[in-house]
Formats: sequence, structure tokens, C-alpha cells
Amino acid sequence: MRWNNKYLPFLGLIVVYIIGAVKIDIMDIDAAQYASIGREMADNGQFLEVQFRGKDYYLDKPPLLFWLSALVFKVIGISNFSYRLIPILSTLLGMYALYRFCKLYYSERTAYIAALVMGSCQAFFLMNHDVRCDTLLTNCVMVSIWQVAEYVKSRNWKNFVIGFVFAGLAMLAKGPISLIVIGAAFFVDFILKRQWKQLFDWRWLLGLPIIGLVLLPYCIGLYRQYGSDGLYFYFWEQSFGRITGESEWDNSPGLFFQSHNFLWSFLPWVLAFIPGLVTRVRDIIKQRFLLPVADEAISVGGFVLPFMALSTAQYQLPHYTFVVFPLAAVMTARFLDKLIEHPEASSFSWTRIGLIVTSCVMLIAIVGLCFWAFPLQNIPLLTVAVLFFVLIVRLYSGKRPGFSQLVFAPFLTGLGINLLMNAHFYPSILKYQAGSVIGQKVAEDYSANVSDFYIYELAPADEYNIFHSALDYYTQRTTPVLRSLNEVKQHFKPKSTLIYTDEQGLKSLNKAGLRFKEVHKVQNFHVTGLTLPFLNPALRATETHPRYLLMAD
Repeated sequence: MRWNNKYLPFLGLIVVYIIGAVKIDIMDIDAAQYASIGREMADNGQFLEVQFRGKDYYLDKPPLLFWLSALVFKVIGISNFSYRLIPILSTLLGMYALYRFCKLYYSERTAYIAALVMGSCQAFFLMNHDVRCDTLLTNCVMVSIWQVAEYVKSRNWKNFVIGFVFAGLAMLAKGPISLIVIGAAFFVDFILKRQWKQLFDWRWLLGLPIIGLVLLPYCIGLYRQYGSDGLYFYFWEQSFGRITGESEWDNSPGLFFQSHNFLWSFLPWVLAFIPGLVTRVRDIIKQRFLLPVADEAISVGGFVLPFMALSTAQYQLPHYTFVVFPLAAVMTARFLDKLIEHPEASSFSWTRIGLIVTSCVMLIAIVGLCFWAFPLQNIPLLTVAVLFFVLIVRLYSGKRPGFSQLVFAPFLTGLGINLLMNAHFYPSILKYQAGSVIGQKVAEDYSANVSDFYIYELAPADEYNIFHSALDYYTQRTTPVLRSLNEVKQHFKPKSTLIYTDEQGLKSLNKAGLRFKEVHKVQNFHVTGLTLPFLNPALRATETHPRYLLMAD
């Protein structure tokens, strides 16, 4: 690869991110809920007090994503792309921060590889279309670590302020987990370098009021809505409570839940990261846990300690550890760059074989998804996919430079596969997300009836049966929920009233003799919980359930 073309891979990443941002509908439950909260905030203008469906009972996540999406909605309108715009921009900033951070301690090539690894691992493709709070959290944490590292080296107060501002923004994105990652990163670095003056420097306390100023608007809103209970939840129970057991959330994930998820979420780099981590820890042990000042242990401390802590939480989801993936990219890049310098080493060959195996597994998986589960019939897209495959095979050739084999080939594997995922696979499965399909149908074909559009749901109010958020987002309205036949009768207007319901609701309406005609039917599936029977075309019908759009006759 020629260095004068070094920006082309990042252009490819941006293109694939944007394709996902435009073509993939917002997914239930979390992303659609957050997008719906941002839409509601843009409508009511209440930025300090977060509401969900007109009520004050949403306390789970801090508001940075809601604030930013609401501002974008006000400026350029509501769409798939507008919700994802700021998170994608934050990812570009995060990659740049990682690049600059690595240049403080390593060569430019190591920094370049780290940025490529970060942007092309599976987690980052996912985070930039299934946008939750983790995208902003991860990138703000990376900017904070870069700026604080700059301050440690230069003692420039500008870096200090920016570092703590972004630490505050990271807290506004998802909570105190950001400070755990940043604190662990520098704590381990200072300890291994015996920099006791750095560790106990009183000037670190000056960062607290900076973070406090960033958090002040949210804390005011929290106190107005929930009093001291809201502040306790945010500063303790939301993050630490899941580790200590105080939180009521518990899905008994097991100690190795996050480790298992890392195996797919850090593809295609996971078989380069594992020896990279082992090598890094081994080098630290060989140095008797005493590192020179020019070295860094920020990546080790910021990855290992938070990953271990999050793995012990009583409630976990796969994306909880995505925040430390940029630091995993540092160790991966460090390892790969050393191998590129010594292509004759046996470790080069073994790593190359591992990456080839990884690419083969990913290619087999995407062939299954796009040619069996959801057959690809787009000839131009198929042609591009074939070109990617040919190029990847050529780059893995033993005659190519080490950079091509160990970096560019797996990078193109991740890029090509996610091009197919974003352009074909995800749009295909989202045809089975009834909320977004019906919501867009109502907005496009029945815009005159939107004010008379209702959800008829017989499940208890505290149970998720019919998801509301995607429906609300695409109709740009909080859709009223009717839970009895009497409520339906009160809102019944011939040729005007629209009802969204499931089989149970349809039977109830028919039994009551209310005259509704079916205008649209969708087979519904919770797409973020994929199962093998759903992917199997022969068994898919056993996993889906019908949802109906009805009009009063």
C-alpha cells in the first residue's frame, strides 16, 4: 500500500458507515427508543427533563445522545441518517484521537494501523448503525485519554481542560463507567512507571469542577424530576450498582459472557489481539513491572481492569465493553507493526494464518447470510463483493508486503463484509420489524389519518409485546395506546381511525363486531435477537408473528 493513498481506507469506512446510516431502519428496542426520545425532545423543547412518551419515567441513560439527536432533528429533520450523523462524526473524531494518542508513544505506522483496527472491527460497524449510548461514550473516552496523555507529556493546560471536558461528555453519554476506564488507564501507567508524583498530583482535583460544570445541566434536570434518588441512580446505581448487586437488573450472564462476545465483536482482528495482549503483558513481566517513561501502559490498564470489572456485573449486554475497544486496537497495532518488521519470524506466519482463517470464517458467514438466508439479487452490489473477494485473496499472497497481508487484507475483509451487511442483510431483516414498517407505511400512505392512529394492545402496560418506539419515530408522534374495547369504541371513526395491533387484538376486535378492514400485514420478529430458525428460510415462519394495520370500515 502506498502511503500517499493512506486516506483511502478511511474513505471506505465512511462510505460503509453512511450506507448503513441511510439504508438501515432504526432498530427496536434501545436504538429506536433513544431516537424516539430525541424526536420527542425536539418537539417539546424540554432538554433538561428527559421524557419518554410524555412521561417522566425514563431514568436509565444520560441525555447526551438525546440532546444531540434532538438538535440535529431540528436542523435537518428526522430520518435514519440524521439520527446517526453525530455518532458517525464522533467515530471519526475517536479514530483521529486514537491515531494522535499512539503517535505519542509509537511510530506513525503503528498509529495508522490502530486507527484502521478501531474503525473496522465489527463493534464499530454495529455501533454506527445500531446507535446506542456506547458510540458517543467510546469516542469521548478516547478523546479524553488522548488529551490527558498530551497533558502528562507537555503540561499544557489546554490539553488538561479538553481532556476533562470530554471525560464529562463521556459521563453525559453513559455515566461513570467513563471515569473507570480513564482512571484505570492512567493509574496502571503511573504505577508501572513509578510516577508517584503524577499519581498524587493535586492538580488532578482541578478536573472535578470541569466535569461538574459539564454535568450541571443534567444534574439540575435529574433533581427536578426525581430528587436525590435520581442523582444517586446516575452517580452510583446505574454503573457501580450492577457490579455490587444493588441494581435490580440481573440476567446472570456468567463470568465469560464478555469474553465470548469479544470473539465476534472484535473481528477480523481478534486473533491478532489475543497474542498482542499476551505479548504486552509478558513484556511488562519481563521488565519486572517497571516501564520506561517513553513507554505506555495506558492501553493495558484501560482495557484489562474495566473489562474484568464489567465481566463481573450481574447484568450485561454485549456492547457494554465496546468502550475499551480502541485500547484493544492499540495493543493489536503494536503487535502487528512489530511483525511487519520481521516477516521471517514464525509468529508472522502463525498470525497470518490466523487472520486468513478469520477472513474465511467471516466470508463463509456472509455467503450464508446473503445467498441462503436472504438471497442477494443486486448485481452491482454482487459485483463489488466479488471484487473485494479477489482483492483479499491477492493481498494474503505470501509475495505481498507484510502490511498488505497482516493489515490491509483483514481490513478489506471487515469492510467488504459490512458493505454487504449494511446494504443488503440488515435492510432485509428489518422488513420483519413491524414497528418501523407500519410506521413508515402510515407516514407515507395515510398521512391524513395520523392523528387518528392508535395502538391496540391487550398485554399489561409493563410488558413489551408491541414495541412502540420505532412506530413513534417514523410517524413522528407519540402513538396513543388503547387497552380496552371501550377505548377503541370511543375513538372509532369510519374511514379514518387506524389501528396497529397483533393477533390477540385482531381477534378481540372481530369478536366485538367492530368493523375494521386489514390494509397492511407484516410478519414481525425482534431483529436484534437473531436466531438460527429465523435465518433459515424454511423455518422463518415459525419465528415470526403477524402484526396488522387496520382501518375503520
